[in-house]
Amino acid sequence: MQQLLSLPNIPRSYTALAEILASTLAIVQIRRSKISWSTWLMLTGFGIGQFILQFLADKFYIQFWILGILINVFWMFLTIFSCSRRSITVLIYQTSKTFIIAEFLAASAWQIVCYLKFYAYQIWRPFFQAVLMFLIYSLIIWLLFLLQNNDRLRYANLNISKKSAWNSLVIAMMIFATSNLGFMFKQNSLLNNSSSIFMMRTMVDLCGLLLFYIQENQRYEHYLHNDLIQMNSMFQSQYEQYQAYRESSETVNRRFHDLKHQLDVIALEQNSKKRLSYINSLRDDIKQFKSDVKTGNPVVDVVLTRKNAYCIEHNIIFTCIANGKLLNKIDVMDLCSLLGNSLDNAIEAESKVTDPQKRLIDLRVTKKGNMVIYSLRNYTTQATKLGSNGLPTTTKKDHSQPHGYGLKSIRLIAKKYGGTLTITNKDNWFKLILLLPLS
Repeated sequence: MQQLLSLPNIPRSYTALAEILASTLAIVQIRRSKISWSTWLMLTGFGIGQFILQFLADKFYIQFWILGILINVFWMFLTIFSCSRRSITVLIYQTSKTFIIAEFLAASAWQIVCYLKFYAYQIWRPFFQAVLMFLIYSLIIWLLFLLQNNDRLRYANLNISKKSAWNSLVIAMMIFATSNLGFMFKQNSLLNNSSSIFMMRTMVDLCGLLLFYIQENQRYEHYLHNDLIQMNSMFQSQYEQYQAYRESSETVNRRFHDLKHQLDVIALEQNSKKRLSYINSLRDDIKQFKSDVKTGNPVVDVVLTRKNAYCIEHNIIFTCIANGKLLNKIDVMDLCSLLGNSLDNAIEAESKVTDPQKRLIDLRVTKKGNMVIYSLRNYTTQATKLGSNGLPTTTKKDHSQPHGYGLKSIRLIAKKYGGTLTITNKDNWFKLILLLPLS
């Protein structure tokens, strides 16, 4: 019985196949675009190279066993780098994780095949053995793909800090060392046969994979926490701007009240030069306040008036047809964030348009059926790429600062009030449409 359950070493060809499949899984998960035929061809070439390296490593003396492993791991690194072109931190993390996946894949599949050999000898023919190994590999890879095929883990796999990258490398080394301890202590009473050794190796590799997935979930939760802090800060900032705008509007009203008294003074002034000077001064003052916008909603009026004043000052043509009463049910802070963030993005885009005649922003707040339509469009000369989340990818080069939270907050507002957010960029017009139910 003991002899029948003895497990031979994993053939090098199966180890190479496990490494190729694990590398392919990593490439599929971290690439944003569809894999082209040229990439598949390159991946095939690297796969052939993996088989050759494993064959050569099998010829090494036992003293150079570790060297052979390092060479194969480095080849996996080159495979992922050549087919994905990611940052060095992402590559280190993915290679470490891919190596553990390959170890788990090879050990678990080989164990299953060997146990089937024990219970059904006819399956142990070379052809059926190869087919069975490939089927088990495919099933495990498919399950791992389904496990990681979501936005949470995709973000966690693409946003790797230097600390996380080096931690993953240390974890991979510790998992590999622990999983192979059994081969060094075969005389131990608990590990006195190859079946126990392979069982230990498979379980340790599985624990290593679980450790990687736990870290990825923690990384994503940390991202969500920071995301929430940034959006709350943006909500507060827009609300504080609204408070400042409202105070400014009150100052304007007082200023117009003072103009009445100044007109009385001008009427009594006998000196024509002084009277003309007063009149010119009044004209300058009035010109500053000609941006007044009335929509029927005091919050909307204040924000749009200030944004319109900014547009006038910077030669941006801002047209607005808005029934502000349709937005009465939206919370003040949410409304400030919606108006402030959407208009700030549009104004920033127009500031990059060189032709003043093409600096155009158009806002419409209308009703259609039982829906409120908040439509904002602006002319743009830049092509905007939309990410997998439906939001534009940032064009800012300074990635140390948070970007894109304005549109994320608008989408959050849409979900909060049971609506939808649609963003398009077509024929030089960037368009944001927010649909909200009236009820």
